[in-house]
Amino acid sequence: MPKSRSPSSLDPAIVVLTPRGRQLALRLHAGLGRGEVLDGAGRAREMLPELFRAGRPLVCVMALGIVVRLLGPHLRAKQQEPPVVVVDEAGRFAVSVLGGHQAGGNDLTREVAHALGAAPVVTTASDVLGLPAVDLVGQSWGWRIAPDSDLTQVAAAVVRGEPVAVWQECGRSDWWTEWGDWPATFQRVASEPGEGWAAALIITDRCCRPAACPRVIYRPPSLVLGVGCRRGVCGDDIEEAFQRVCQRHGWAAESLGLVATATLKAGEPGLRDFVARHGVELRCFTLEELAAVGNLPTPSETVRRHIGVGGVAEPAAMLAAGTAELVVPKQICKGVTVALARRTEV
Repeated sequence: MPKSRSPSSLDPAIVVLTPRGRQLALRLHAGLGRGEVLDGAGRAREMLPELFRAGRPLVCVMALGIVVRLLGPHLRAKQQEPPVVVVDEAGRFAVSVLGGHQAGGNDLTREVAHALGAAPVVTTASDVLGLPAVDLVGQSWGWRIAPDSDLTQVAAAVVRGEPVAVWQECGRSDWWTEWGDWPATFQRVASEPGEGWAAALIITDRCCRPAACPRVIYRPPSLVLGVGCRRGVCGDDIEEAFQRVCQRHGWAAESLGLVATATLKAGEPGLRDFVARHGVELRCFTLEELAAVGNLPTPSETVRRHIGVGGVAEPAAMLAAGTAELVVPKQICKGVTVALARRTEV
């Protein structure tokens, strides 16, 4: 049994039942360069469900039927399940059992198979057919999926080969290349899809109208929020200003990708709180950098008198987005000034 560092929650637990299985697991551990070999002989009934409930990736060196019987009663929503891979004791096959797409089970299966020289067995329909997995589109670049998306219905339409409309107005234009060629059943459209489609993939940072067909809405992190604020402002006030701007001007808050401000505001606790709750980067610019941005939509002489530049929110947003335009010029709410700019290829 290898003695290694304490495993993280994302390290696979390689569970074995027999001496032969242990030898294979040790070889797999060496090939992966990570993981933890665990002896489940005599206690697999308790061990496997416990690891599964804890969200630990599982590589089970044992019969598939044992894993099904032990984990079946503990299955929950697939979005909450860790990956489970089964390897036969001869090391011939690595089978993706659970968490194929969203939890990375299919990737782990291929990794295990490569380490052992085994055949990967992946039965997810989109993988088998070489089609985009709708729950993974844009994941590599931080795209979010809107909560009201119809993932199951759209995925079914894709694998059935039904006509799917694709409307994209922001985000990386090459997202589909991860799966090979552009699918023959996907058709690009120039505006938000209406009725008549089996499903739709919508890639936008704008608010959408009510659905006309089953759809998945992807939110690339394209929006850049420029912030200027008084000293001691709280995170809730910045949040209120941001949400108000999004609602009034039709932008999706889920597409927030960057927050920008002046370096003299970088240490504000409220700003740090806002950035942390959204899980985005805070980018700061010196007053000299902000002053170099010309043609501000709404410069402020009051701000200029206080800190020597015509504004903070507007030039910071433009600099961080790498653009000379704003999608929303500065708005003021409770001592917070915000402006929105937009990046396209993210």
